[in-house]
Amino acid sequence: MESELEIKILKEYRRVLVYCQTHPVPDYMLEISRQWAEENLWKEYWEIIQATPYDYDGKVVVDFGCKYGHLLPMFMALGAKVAIGVEVEKNYIEPALELFHEMYSDIKIVRSEEGYIPLQPETVDFVLLNEVISHVNPAFLETVYAEIGRILKPGGMVLVSDGNNIGYGPRADGLIYLWDAWENGPDGAKTSRDTVIKSYLTRRKEIICARHPQLDKAQVDYLAENTSGLWGAFLLKTIDEYAVSGALIRRTYRRGACPTNPNASGVMMERGFYPLQVIRALESYGFDAQDIHSAPANMHTAEMRRIIPLFLRETLRLIKCYVFNKPYTNSSGSLFGGEQACASANLTIVGTKRLAG
Repeated sequence: MESELEIKILKEYRRVLVYCQTHPVPDYMLEISRQWAEENLWKEYWEIIQATPYDYDGKVVVDFGCKYGHLLPMFMALGAKVAIGVEVEKNYIEPALELFHEMYSDIKIVRSEEGYIPLQPETVDFVLLNEVISHVNPAFLETVYAEIGRILKPGGMVLVSDGNNIGYGPRADGLIYLWDAWENGPDGAKTSRDTVIKSYLTRRKEIICARHPQLDKAQVDYLAENTSGLWGAFLLKTIDEYAVSGALIRRTYRRGACPTNPNASGVMMERGFYPLQVIRALESYGFDAQDIHSAPANMHTAEMRRIIPLFLRETLRLIKCYVFNKPYTNSSGSLFGGEQACASANLTIVGTKRLAG
């Protein structure tokens, strides 16, 4: 039986769905709204924010990487004073602004560029990053962490939730195949998690053809295959230089590397993280952080004592393979290690901003 609060939340998502059904919104926005209202997709996010006890009453809350902002009405139902969605892609921001301008006066949408957040210092109580860090380009991720540290009040909280915990062996190995599919296709291929609508290789070919239609197919293919990982202005600069001079520093895709969308934002496709990696990053920006999901609280000591001998063993095996010119796989045949450092594919990191002084 649903609680009074859950009924209140569901009512909000039915309101959002009615708006989307009666206004000219993107098809994807309409479909997501239907899933939140009719298939109870909101409950998955409810579980995430319930991962740590937090009183949202009267608080200023930020959802970083909000897409159309569907999570924001839930924060308002939980008592937030203001809910702010931060997004990179303009195609999400524009319809979201129209929706919330009409329906919610205390919900705002702002755009982040290159990891920067257009909010004043120490004005926010809580920040959520759900399935975000695995899509932020590494060039901007440190800026995102620093900006969250800047906008949060002392004692404020950040919750990082992501399904790409490479401390969990099966998830790490699965990402290898996912990355390869998104980089190389074929277009329309189904992976274990989604469908490759258009590979990044295909997208680079389209960018090249649109920018320099005089190039023949062989040149386009060569250029696209050797600009893997490039995006935005630098990709365009590289394409232009090749079109003029034929010169190219070749950058082919390396299996096991997380691919980059060649568009202007350079988003990543499901980059993997170790929980400790995220914890250390947050700590360097003034947070006390811990993993509350994928490993026990004492992971820093007990787990590291177990992992270090495994790392040394595999390093010795790698050296032997190099000396005797043999291919390397670790003792379990897994690319990342069969003995798992974590028991869950998800990581859930909570950071509390340290008090001044």
